[in-house]
Amino acid sequence: MAPSFVLEARGLSKTYGKRGGGRKGGFSQTAALRDVSLAVTEGEMVAIMGASGSGKSTLLNCISTIDRPDEGTVLIDGRDIGRLKGAQLASFRSRELGFVFQDANLLDTLTCFENIALSLTIRKVPAREIDTRVRYIADQLSIGDVLGKFPYQVSGGQKQRVAIARAMVGKPRLVLADEPTGALDSKSARQLLESLERINRLGATVVMVTHDPVSASYFHRVVFIKDGRLAHQAVRGDADRESFYSLISDTIARLGKEADHVR
Repeated sequence: MAPSFVLEARGLSKTYGKRGGGRKGGFSQTAALRDVSLAVTEGEMVAIMGASGSGKSTLLNCISTIDRPDEGTVLIDGRDIGRLKGAQLASFRSRELGFVFQDANLLDTLTCFENIALSLTIRKVPAREIDTRVRYIADQLSIGDVLGKFPYQVSGGQKQRVAIARAMVGKPRLVLADEPTGALDSKSARQLLESLERINRLGATVVMVTHDPVSASYFHRVVFIKDGRLAHQAVRGDADRESFYSLISDTIARLGKEADHVR
């Protein structure tokens, strides 16, 4: 039986730049992505790693519809998201994608419950169903006791778990996370990563950008980007997390040595 791909990125290329000044004009351009292809199966957790400027955030932006590739196609559940425009695109993002950022991006004027429920409220989901869904996902992430509080009244780690609950409450096909542990201490980061594992067991497919090998070691597969291209990948398989962390760290070191050798 063929694998069920939630996400397929096919031949993505993206160049940033502008016309240069001077008498001869010309262009100053940077190729952020160069013919990148990636497939993610249903229920998989995939981390994207790479040095600053490698193209990992650009790849996530293209997948999330925040940006559009110059070339290539992004399909989610077989649907070409590049063909979606305006209200159709906004509806697709709201229903099919969940987002978790380094800054939780919660609204301080709303309680944690209201922040989690916001997308359901906008979609006019019945109040009783909203209450049931919010409390269920909050219990799964051990944040039921903060639902009545405002974001400024809870810790950074709790804010991020509220953000995960907000991303998951709409039952999206794909959860996208951009450096979600970047601003957290080690204990809060571990709790957040364990929360991502928990929502994965509930059926979520997760793609995360990170620079941290410890964070990546919680995932099933790590894809390494270098100079806008896919350079390598590591698969956890049956290995424990400590062994996978060692493999990730060794790969980072090897890719760094290859870069030094080229220079």
